[in-house]
Amino acid sequence: MSESEPRIESFFAVPVAHAQMEQHEGLCDELESLFLEKESNGDEFRHQKYIDTMHGELFESRFDLFRWPDPPVRRLTAWCHDRLARVVQDLNGYDDEAMASMRFDYHAWFHITRKHGYQGQHNHPNASWSGIFCVHPGDVVAERPDSGLVRFHDPRTHIDMYSDSGNRQLRPPWIMGTCDWRHRRGQLVLFPSYLRHEIYPYLGDRPRIVVAFNCWINRVGQRPHAVPTHDD
Repeated sequence: MSESEPRIESFFAVPVAHAQMEQHEGLCDELESLFLEKESNGDEFRHQKYIDTMHGELFESRFDLFRWPDPPVRRLTAWCHDRLARVVQDLNGYDDEAMASMRFDYHAWFHITRKHGYQGQHNHPNASWSGIFCVHPGDVVAERPDSGLVRFHDPRTHIDMYSDSGNRQLRPPWIMGTCDWRHRRGQLVLFPSYLRHEIYPYLGDRPRIVVAFNCWINRVGQRPHAVPTHDD
């Protein structure tokens, strides 16, 4: 048997997907106006449970957003669901018949972040997939490129136990540590709900507005392993 060069495989990869909505400007304008109107109603649409990772000027809506009847919300819900379903089907190798037997349940909400608002490191329990859709990324702050940045953290707990020249400059997808994500208007990013992430302090003047959601998926008629309540 002849010798061969080492073959590199990727174990324990973390799938992160993103999609850009075409002709998103009109929809994003409608969503922005709707969400700012709901914010102005005080606590009527605010999520009432205390979240200890949220700091500063950050409004979080109730978690029933994807059930709202408003036409722009219905369009966004359908588009986000379609993109997530494609990712789930591709990664799991499901055929169309298997996908037809799946039930996707969602918690969804909007965030309006104003100057100095931020969110500490967290993940999203009791869900398999999470997503963030950018309605408006807010202002670009030239001297602070980390303003409003999303930072994802490596889920491999002991990955940083030792570093030297043998692993300090690993190329993607084998990098270690953190990955930064900068929102673009009309773009959706999808990631496993276990993936810890944080939102850096936003330093702009215009509101930064995103829609976030969690999804848990079961076959129709199957008893879910965990069913989040609408107060979670």
